Amino acid sequence: METKIIGKNILSLRKEKKITQEELAKLASVSRNYISMIERGKVENISEDIIRKLAWGLETSLEQLTGKPNDRSGTVIPPGLREFAIKEGLPFETVDALLQIPFRGKEPKTANDWKSFYDVIKDFISGS
Repeated sequence: METKIIGKNILSLRKEKKITQEELAKLASVSRNYISMIERGKVENISEDIIRKLAWGLETSLEQLTGKPNDRSGTVIPPGLREFAIKEGLPFETVDALLQIPFRGKEPKTANDWKSFYDVIKDFISGS
């Protein structure tokens, strides 16, 4: 994986979205210093888990960060879930677990819908 390209993509997207390193670090559950090192191309290996968290924080796909297709690159977090997760400070792992739940019928749309749903199932999903 070309970490320098990933770093440049992260820097570009972060600036485009007007997100500070501190904000992105909090969303991705990493340190601000680590974000800085990635953006400057000083990190040799970045785990896919960290890249997924950074993609979530930047509201983009893995493919856009890495420039390469990935089996989960098209995963997009619905706006209502994203709003709820940020407001509640949910870790990425919890958001990812919520995304894996198959819905039969009405899927939550708004942040309030996601909160109501989460309140019912939070004891049954990992990462919370």
